[in-house]
Amino acid sequence: MNAEASHRAKKMHEANRRCWNAIAGSWAEMRERDGLWRRCPEEPELGFEGGAFELIGSYVGDVEGRKAAVIGSGDNHAAFALAGMKARVTSVDISERQLETASGRANQLGLDIDFIRADATDLAALADRSFDLVCSTNGFFVWIADLRAVYSEVHRILKPGGYYVFYDVHPFQRPWAERPRAIEVDKPYWQTGPFCDEKEGTFEYNWTLGDILNPLAETGFVLRRILERPAGDSSFWEGTSYLPGKNEVLLDWKENPRAALPVWLSAAVQRPD
Repeated sequence: MNAEASHRAKKMHEANRRCWNAIAGSWAEMRERDGLWRRCPEEPELGFEGGAFELIGSYVGDVEGRKAAVIGSGDNHAAFALAGMKARVTSVDISERQLETASGRANQLGLDIDFIRADATDLAALADRSFDLVCSTNGFFVWIADLRAVYSEVHRILKPGGYYVFYDVHPFQRPWAERPRAIEVDKPYWQTGPFCDEKEGTFEYNWTLGDILNPLAETGFVLRRILERPAGDSSFWEGTSYLPGKNEVLLDWKENPRAALPVWLSAAVQRPD
């Protein structure tokens, strides 16, 4: 990415930061209603979707005492889950307001987590080769204008042999209009953005599978495992709450054609020794 493109990317990230700061209060109220954050330390599998928790167990193993960073930490469910597993957790997000909420909740839960405000494309506050595990979770990639810059930073902060494990909405879900039970193409798969929400002033990207995976190889990561999974609960099709879904028929692809496609993309990639 040239200097001009990098400057544009940073401006878009800054616009997204302002939006998340503005909505952090209402977002916290919504998460208070579903209350998942309270359960994650004791039920750490709830902090992950799409088989990502299994990938951590299979490739990283016991995380007790090991250093883990969650980038684009948002609701911090993954950070709370890893802290509950006795990992030494650093939570990184671009929104200071989101981090304030997460820090307060960590105090309520008795969790010792370091919170750092940073753009994921510039993790200068984190030392080289210092983490055994880096994670990102659902709703991260959509806000990132420069995936290569993120992967370069993740590669830098991982110890040799360390793992980056992520899960996010599968790119195959992106072309369709948000209408369960009817399938309608809303845009070409290869139209990735940026998409500007003029009301909110935010910028989003709908990256393809190749956009997500190829830069990992170019950065020097080795792909150990990739998973493509369906939604585990109908709540995925019903809104942004993490309360259990109310309409299980939405998991039936004959009723909801988009359920015939993978919902989650998860992967474990390793920085070689």
